[in-house]
Order: sequence, then structure tokens, then C-alpha cells
Amino acid sequence: MAHPLLRDLRGIPNLFSLSRIVMVAVAVPMYLYGDQLVGVVLGIIAGVTDYLDGYIARKLNQVTYLGAVLDLFSDLVFETAAILAIALTPGGPPILVLFVYLLREFWVTTIRRFMAAHKIDIHSNIWGKLKSNFLGWGFMFYGAGISGKLPAIEDALLVIGYIGLYGGLCWSYFSGYLYTRQFVDGYARVVGEGAEAGR
Repeated sequence: MAHPLLRDLRGIPNLFSLSRIVMVAVAVPMYLYGDQLVGVVLGIIAGVTDYLDGYIARKLNQVTYLGAVLDLFSDLVFETAAILAIALTPGGPPILVLFVYLLREFWVTTIRRFMAAHKIDIHSNIWGKLKSNFLGWGFMFYGAGISGKLPAIEDALLVIGYIGLYGGLCWSYFSGYLYTRQFVDGYARVVGEGAEAGR
């Protein structure tokens, strides 16, 4: 009998998540050092798979723990790569935006792990998914704008790209604030349970 991990890994939704990671790994160097438009197209395809894997998982009744892990990981890879690619583009935003993004991600990951260790779930919210969408579309529009292939609407594409980037960061911190509120509420429970156990 196949190991549960290998069985779940062969599921179509999880293969989509894995393909997203691979496409991002190819898209970023292509965007920075090769053909920018090809990099953007790969980014678009990777972004589309983010919608497909969850839909297919529910449609085929293949929702798995591995799928949740891969979806979260691939989202982080995609978002980080999108910001990095934009920030490293000549004339692009400062690399500081990547630090601002990672600061939030490290904080949220830390508090969720802490709460999970105490059997308290800090569940995801729609604002986190909105963050992913804004950052992904920001990369796509910005990349299309600097590709030189669409000069007539280049400025508009760049503006939309910046809106996606900074809008995504705003949603990132708003969702981070909501996670922090859950952490504060959960922390009171953890401390209370610890005090009860010490009596």
C-alpha cells in the first residue's frame, strides 16, 4: 500500500500546486534575465493554477492535508517571487517592500505555529487571499508594462501594477492585524490554561 503522502502527492490538485512552484522558479529568472514577457506569461499561468487547485480538489473530493500545506507554501513562493521580481526591475520600487512583506509573513507564521502548538487554530481569512490576488496581478500588469510589447498602454499597466503591489501589501497588513487579534484572544486562553494547570 502506498504511503499516504505519496498517494496524496499524485492527486491532480496537488500536482497543480507543485507545478505552480516549478513555474515560479522558471518565471522569475526568465523575467529578470531572459524574455520578460515569457516570464509574465508563466506567472499568469502559475496564478491561474492557484484558482484551479482548490476548485478541482473540491470538485473531485480530493481535499487533503498535503494540499493545504502545498497551497500555503506555493502562495508564499509566488508572492515573494512577484515582489522580488518587481523590486529588482531597473526603476522599480525599493527592495524594502520585500522586507515589509516578509516581516508580516514571519510574524503571522510565528503566531500561528505558537497557537497551533497549544491546539488553537488561527484560521485563514478572505483578506489573506485578496493579498495574494493583488500581488499576483500586480506582478503581471507591471511585467507587461515594462516588457515593451504594449507601448500604447504601458503607463496604465505600470500604474495598475503598482496598485496591485502596494494594495497587496495593505491587505497583507490588514489580514495580519486580524490574525494578531485572534492571537491576542487565544493567548489569554493559553495563559489561563497554564495558570489552571499550575494550581
